[in-house]
Amino acid sequence: MLWNLLTSDRLGDLIRFLGPREAYCAAFTEKLLDNGSVVVPDGGEHRVVVRIDPAGRIDGAILQSRSGLYYPVLSDSSCQVERSAIDVLRKGSRRIYSVMGRTQDVNALEISLQRQSTQAVEYHLMAQDWPPPEIPLPRLPKDFAIVRSDVTDAGRLAGIQRLYEVEEVLLPNSTFDAAASLQHLKTALRTQIIIYGTIAAAPVAKAGTNARGLFFDQIGGVFTDPSVRSRGISTALMQRLLSLVAADKKTATLFVKMNNGPALRMYKNLGFRVVDGFRISYYR
Repeated sequence: MLWNLLTSDRLGDLIRFLGPREAYCAAFTEKLLDNGSVVVPDGGEHRVVVRIDPAGRIDGAILQSRSGLYYPVLSDSSCQVERSAIDVLRKGSRRIYSVMGRTQDVNALEISLQRQSTQAVEYHLMAQDWPPPEIPLPRLPKDFAIVRSDVTDAGRLAGIQRLYEVEEVLLPNSTFDAAASLQHLKTALRTQIIIYGTIAAAPVAKAGTNARGLFFDQIGGVFTDPSVRSRGISTALMQRLLSLVAADKKTATLFVKMNNGPALRMYKNLGFRVVDGFRISYYR
C-alpha cells in the first residue's frame, strides 16, 4: 500500500472516505473546511497523508499538525500504517506531541511510530441518536440564565475555563498557562458555538463545540463549577447546545472519559450512545 501527501485531485475521494466515519473524526474534517468550502490544507499548519489501496481508492488518512498532533482514520481493524506513511509524515515534522482518534486507529499508528507514549487517556466515543429523545427541562435555580457567547466574553469566561482545564485537561505534573488558555478560549469563541450559564449574572458553567465538521459537530468543554453541580445546569446547557447544532442540520458527537459516570449518564439521557473507543496518547 502507498501513502502519499493529499493532492487536490484526491480531495473528493478523501471526503467520500471520511464522510461515513465523521462521527469519530470531526476534528479532522474541520481542518478541510475554509469558509464552507472543502480544501486541501496549505501545509503550513496541517498536512494530510492518504493511503491508496490496490484499486486506487483511499482507505486511510492521517492528519498531521505542525504542533505535533497526529489524527489517524483507517478503514477497518485490519488496516495498517506502513513504513511509507511514516516516511512521508517525517518530511513534515519530526515532533510528536499526541496521537488521537478511534482506539484501534491510534494503536495502528503507534505501532508504526515505534514510540512509547508517556500517558494515554481512554474515552467512550458517543454519537447522538436521531431524532433526540424528548426529555423535560430540569428544575433550575430561579436566577439561572443561558447566554450565547462571542469573543467579547473571553475575559468573563476565563475563570470557568481555568477550572475546566485544571480538572479535565491538564496532564499530571503540568502547570496551568493562563495566557495560552485565554488565547485558546478566544479562538474557540470565534470559531465554535459556545454557551454559558450564569447564576446572579456570574458564569458558573459552559458548554460548546470544539470541532465543526461536514455533518457532525463535536461537543467539548462541558463543565459546571463544583459548587453548583447536581442542579440540572449541565443538562440545560446541553439541551440548548444540541438545539443550536440541530438548527445547522448537524448531528452531535463527543468523547467522554470512561470513568466519568455522571457525564455518561447525562449524555445517555440526552440520546447519545457509545459507538466506539477513543484514545489520546501523549508524548514528551
